[in-house]
Amino acid sequence: MHHHELDDIDRLFARLERAPVPDDLTARVLASTVARAGNANVVLAWPWIVAGLAALGGLMVAGYELGVSLATSDGLELVTAIFEDLGLLATAPGDVLAALNEVVPWTLLAVAAISAALLILCAGNLVSREPGSLRTRRLA
Repeated sequence: MHHHELDDIDRLFARLERAPVPDDLTARVLASTVARAGNANVVLAWPWIVAGLAALGGLMVAGYELGVSLATSDGLELVTAIFEDLGLLATAPGDVLAALNEVVPWTLLAVAAISAALLILCAGNLVSREPGSLRTRRLA
């Protein structure tokens, strides 16, 4: 036996009615898309794709070289020790930085960081484009 009394929400939903559709809705939507299609400020997405692929390649090469460099030296053990005992940074930050300076190839780390930032920038510019084509427009 299922007894169901109407509460306030059920009574409010029961009073809801569909809103009427404006007569000129289709014409207004089509007019707004045609107006935007005439925008002369066109930007191609392919330069962002090429830059993103270059950044991805740079990140891949720098990451591989950085991993090889850390694996052939004592770098991995040092990084593991730092992450296992973060108190080392609090007790002897100078010694930790000096040890890191000896084993970390900073130029490869900088290339990886710049490539990652460029990849994020490219992905953001591609994702924010209007869907549907690789030729997109910048709205004024």
